[in-house]
Amino acid sequence: MRLIVFDFDGTLADSLGIFIEATNRLAKDFRYEPLNSTQVELLRKLGIQEIAQELGIPKWRSLCYLQRFRQELTRSIDDLALVEGIDTALHSLKAEGYRLGIVTANSRRNVGHVLQKYKIDHLFEFIYGGQILSGKSRTLKRLARHNASHPKELIYIGDEINDVKAANQAALMSVAVSWGFNDRSVLAEQGPDYLLDNPEQILVSLTSQKLSMRSV
Repeated sequence: MRLIVFDFDGTLADSLGIFIEATNRLAKDFRYEPLNSTQVELLRKLGIQEIAQELGIPKWRSLCYLQRFRQELTRSIDDLALVEGIDTALHSLKAEGYRLGIVTANSRRNVGHVLQKYKIDHLFEFIYGGQILSGKSRTLKRLARHNASHPKELIYIGDEINDVKAANQAALMSVAVSWGFNDRSVLAEQGPDYLLDNPEQILVSLTSQKLSMRSV
């Protein structure tokens, strides 16, 4: 039975608004200017390390910044909504026999809170939270070893450049979604197996991929 692993923020949850709010709340402490709409569009074309550089955060403070950023997200967790249509897509995947999990930089507690709020927590076998920087690729490699007879039996779905990179580093099937943080054009440059524009396409793309594997 194939395992689909999701990123959380931007992929399952509509996080862009509270991301911007969290970034601006930290501006004074980390000595950068609050974001305007033009800067937001620029940042959507960058990876997480490049975003820190663009904000002027030195490398030695980047981990501290990420930890503070996560704390700010926790403050806004009750304002977080699901991506429109994702709950229907998740139920459809489960009905088709797919196993579902989550690997995210957000905390397990935050993710669990949102899943319970929208009554979809029962759909997921696991949540691996706090996967900062290179942690996602390590976790995905471990999942591949323990859950799949072949790496392509495990699928990672995310909305950021680093999500595609993590899947590629673990030699997994990568699915990028354009409804989250990173811009569609920069996601395409990473060469994901699929680049999707709405949650309805998830099951369709995986079904077509399964059929193509059978025909080989």
